Amino acid sequence: MGHIDIAYFPIVGRGMQINIICKMHEIDANFLMSKPMGEDFDKDTQAPFGTVPWLKDNSNGIELNDSLAIVQYLVTKYEGPLTPKNPEKAALTAMYWSWAQDYYSFVLSPFHDIITGHNETFWRNLRLTDSLAEGGKELGVSNLTILHKKRLQYLEDHIKKMNLGPFITGSECSYADIFIYTCVKSVQETGGFEILREQSGNEPFKEFPNILKICESVNQIPKVQETVGSKFKDCPV
Repeated sequence: MGHIDIAYFPIVGRGMQINIICKMHEIDANFLMSKPMGEDFDKDTQAPFGTVPWLKDNSNGIELNDSLAIVQYLVTKYEGPLTPKNPEKAALTAMYWSWAQDYYSFVLSPFHDIITGHNETFWRNLRLTDSLAEGGKELGVSNLTILHKKRLQYLEDHIKKMNLGPFITGSECSYADIFIYTCVKSVQETGGFEILREQSGNEPFKEFPNILKICESVNQIPKVQETVGSKFKDCPV
């Protein structure tokens, strides 16, 4: 069993994927809350690149400061059900994870600024897109809702065309499925994303049944259920 320290913010859509991976791969994880949302870790002075998530594996001292590097390290170093079985699966999993990364970075993360009231340009630039630059909150929410649907439509069409299922890479769950699942659950259940649900008639994934089927497959995994519990409903974003 591995023993790691992991620092992040209380943002369930992004952080929960690491919790689930650790649970499924029986990794003992000590979760630290980073400043400015906690006092366990100072990302500006303790992380190599001044960002989170940050990971340290106490078995060998390796430190990682990138989401994909962390996820790939965990499933490779500590083999388990999410470890890709061959190079083809590894490449496809990384590609689909990167789709979720883009969706998170360009849609969900800018929504965080609106939800938490981070209106300063400093925060918005860190989110990779400045959704409030022209027109304020109302236009920002509208534009992000359009982008939400456009990005999802690409994945929905791809799943249908390639006849993918029950998981994104086939018969076995991957770490990409986990990230897609946590993104979807965040929009469906967290309090802050009510603004996106309202913009979508309270059914933000109604037009994307194939994505929902994959998320339901993930949701049926006992260790996912055990890890998640009511955390999405309890978390603000």
